Amino acid sequence: MNCKQIIAVSAVILFALCLVPAVDAADIVDTPDGTVEVDNMNGGGFDFTIESDNSFELTVTVSENGRELSVQTFDVRPGENTIHVDLGMMTSVGTHTIRVECTPAGEMGAQHGFNVKVEVTQNILSNWAVYGAIAVVVIVIVIFAYMKMRDTPKNKPEMTFEELEAQRKAEMAAKADRKQKKEKAATPTTERKRYVGSKTEEKPKAAEPKAVEETKVKESRLLEKKEKEPKMTFEELEAQKQAEKAKKAADKEKKKSSDKSERERYLEEKRKKKDQE
Repeated sequence: MNCKQIIAVSAVILFALCLVPAVDAADIVDTPDGTVEVDNMNGGGFDFTIESDNSFELTVTVSENGRELSVQTFDVRPGENTIHVDLGMMTSVGTHTIRVECTPAGEMGAQHGFNVKVEVTQNILSNWAVYGAIAVVVIVIVIFAYMKMRDTPKNKPEMTFEELEAQRKAEMAAKADRKQKKEKAATPTTERKRYVGSKTEEKPKAAEPKAVEETKVKESRLLEKKEKEPKMTFEELEAQKQAEKAKKAADKEKKKSSDKSERERYLEEKRKKKDQE
């Protein structure tokens, strides 16, 4: 083939290439640097960037040692697209190397995948021993509080004799008040009084002279009895007066002793109640 033929063939090939439209591709321009840290309880992930001239649906497949971990899809638009890969499915604590593949391959450029190093750390709340320790601490606190409350003595204020007397008088006054209320409730009403009064007025007045006559008879008998009694001398009157005074003094002393014994009984009951508590 001579030189002219070679030039002609080259020109035809160049012309054919010019007729074929250029194919646009999506390129991975930014991938994670270093190690990605993931929590085994709260999860985590990483981002990478794709520059594309077309719109298409991107499928991202995450695998480890040939085992597929997750498949995620994203809508890619012309320009820069930030793709977030979720690694919440990785719960095994330790260091892992995963492979990230982007498809369809026809939409991607020369680079359509990359490797990422992932460090899965353990969350403290993912360990059941932590919950057990918290439960033990709570139980110990409850037991300690119960023992403290049980051993704490109940401090009751001691009452003086005057306070005891005042309390006793208040109780007696309350009892008297209740008794008075009961008596008041038992007294006849005004209407009943009117009814009884009307019945009394309806009785014949012939009975009144009889009651007056009986009263006069009683008064006359009393007068006769006084006249029959022997008259006392001055010395006998003085002796009777002294006897009455002595009797009054004895009654007063007896009342004091009874009040004292009642106070002693009250204090004794208080002491018994306190000892029982």
